Amino acid sequence: MDKDINKIYSTTKRAWNDNWKPHEIEVVMEIFNYPRVKKQIALFEKYLPKDEKILEGGCGLGPYLLYFHKKGYEITGIDYNQDPLDKIKKYNKIVNVQAMDVKDLKFDDAFFGGYLSLGVIEHFSEGPEKSIEEANRVLKNGGVFIVQVSIMNMFLMLKYPWELFKRNKFIRRILKKSQKDYYWQQYFKAGRLKKILQERGFDVLEIRPMDHEHNIISTFGFLRDKSSYDGASAKGIAFSRFCERYLRWPTAANMVLICRKER
Repeated sequence: MDKDINKIYSTTKRAWNDNWKPHEIEVVMEIFNYPRVKKQIALFEKYLPKDEKILEGGCGLGPYLLYFHKKGYEITGIDYNQDPLDKIKKYNKIVNVQAMDVKDLKFDDAFFGGYLSLGVIEHFSEGPEKSIEEANRVLKNGGVFIVQVSIMNMFLMLKYPWELFKRNKFIRRILKKSQKDYYWQQYFKAGRLKKILQERGFDVLEIRPMDHEHNIISTFGFLRDKSSYDGASAKGIAFSRFCERYLRWPTAANMVLICRKER
């Protein structure tokens, strides 16, 4: 069992490192012009304390880290891959980043007042418990833990069989496609993840389905703005607004849980 967990961990780590290689931070920062990201930022700024130290665990190329740093937050970013951190330091020499695993944080107890975790805890095959426990440990009492995870939605269900087909090693060999690593991921129901967080000392203040826009363009490529890094066309934005209004949970790409450490 431990061998399987370690193998999945290593594969997922390589997959994320490969994922960031072709992207440049200057281009990625364009996302803060997108309607979907503006909604995220408004929610995060509502809860993140500006007078406390903030941690982003699993920051990747660090767009949110860099955004909040520019806004005057005292924020630190960590990732278990060094390569994206090197890109961040090349982009901004001042911002604080460290190579570290979210399941084994090298910070003192009660060190931070806020913690951002965006698309991280769903990638551990043994479960999210250890990473959540570490988040609790490094947060002060009353500290804010913002967790964003992908959710299984109607569009993802439609394309999921095709995604599995494309990833099959035997099929890739037949089609003479190069083998590649894929990160492991699980999908939580809101109630299950809320219970896990509560059992580890967090009060869940709010749960919100989000990122309908990105879900739309990931499923329907013709609704993507081809001139942008990762944006939707006007029709894509209009469709995502319809989905957000009338199919709020079934068409959301992820959910955000706003938590507060109570013990």
